[in-house]
Amino acid sequence: MRKEARSLGKEARSQKPEARMWARLPATLVLTSGFWLLASGFLPQASGFLPQQTLKVDVNLVNIFATVKDDAGGFITDLNRDDFRVYEDDQPQDIQIFEKQDRVDSSVGILMDTSGSMVDILPVMKKAVPEFTSSMLKRDEFFIVSFGTSVRLVHRSSQSKKHFDDSLHQMRAYGTSVLYDALLYSLGRVEASDHPRKALIVFTDGNDNGSNVGHGRVVEEAQQSAVLLYFVAIGSRVLVDSHTLESLSDMTGGRTLYVGKQEAVQPVLDQIRTELAHQYYLGYYMQRRPGYHRLRVEVPGRNVRIRAKAGYVGG
Repeated sequence: MRKEARSLGKEARSQKPEARMWARLPATLVLTSGFWLLASGFLPQASGFLPQQTLKVDVNLVNIFATVKDDAGGFITDLNRDDFRVYEDDQPQDIQIFEKQDRVDSSVGILMDTSGSMVDILPVMKKAVPEFTSSMLKRDEFFIVSFGTSVRLVHRSSQSKKHFDDSLHQMRAYGTSVLYDALLYSLGRVEASDHPRKALIVFTDGNDNGSNVGHGRVVEEAQQSAVLLYFVAIGSRVLVDSHTLESLSDMTGGRTLYVGKQEAVQPVLDQIRTELAHQYYLGYYMQRRPGYHRLRVEVPGRNVRIRAKAGYVGG
C-alpha cells in the first residue's frame, strides 16, 4: 500500500492499461484537474473549463489478490468485477481496480535459508530455484536473498545468468537463522517494485535464532504491505515451526506448503506459480485511517472457496 511518489503526467506517458496505472499511484493521491474531482466532492466554481490546480486527498489504495477455487480444488477463471463483493470492517467497498489472472505483472522475492539446519536441504533448493525462475514471464521480476547468520541479496533478475549460477553455487549452509530479519528486508524490497502483484517465496523450517527484529515486527510489516507470503518447508514436519509460517501466510493470502526430504520440490513451486497466474486483482481507495482493518471477499451465489488477505494496518 505504500508507493513511491510520482506524477500523473509520468503515468499517462507510460501507456499502461488504466488499471495498472492506478495501481501504481502513491498512498497519498495527487489528483490534477479533470481526474475524480466530482467523485472527491470537489467542484470548481468556474465555467467552460476546469482550473489547473491540485487537490490532495489522503487515501490508501487497498490491494487484494484473491484465489478462487471450486469444491474440487480447480481454479475458477470466469468471474468478473460484478461477481465480487469486498468488505472492509463489514462495510461494502466499491471495487475500482479489477484485473484477471496473468494480466498483472509480478515481482517475486525468493528467500533461501542457509543456516546449519538446512545442510541436507540446500542442494534441493539450489536445483528447484533455477527451474522456477526460468518459467517466469519475461515482464516479471525477481530477486534472491539468502539468510543464515546474515541477510544477503544474492541475485536480481536484471543480472546475468552466469551471475545467477555462480551465486547459487557459492552458497553454503552454516550458522544461525535470521528469518525475521530476512523477511523484513525482503518485504521492504519487494514493496518498492512498481509491479502490482508482490510475493515472497521462502524456503525455511520457520525457526529463527539470531534476528535483530522479532516476530511481532514482521507481522506488523506484513499487515501494512500487499505482499503474498508463500513458505516452502522441506524436511521433517516435526522440525518445522508451522504455527509461525501458517499464521504469516494465512494473514497475507498466501500459503504454507510442506515437502518431505525425499519428495520433489518442483511440483510445489509449480503450484505457487499456477496460483499466482490465476489470481484476481481487486483494488479500492479508502480514506487513510490508523489501526487494523478486517477484509472479506465474497462471490455471492457461487459455491466457491476464496483465499485472500485477512486485513491490513492503515496509518
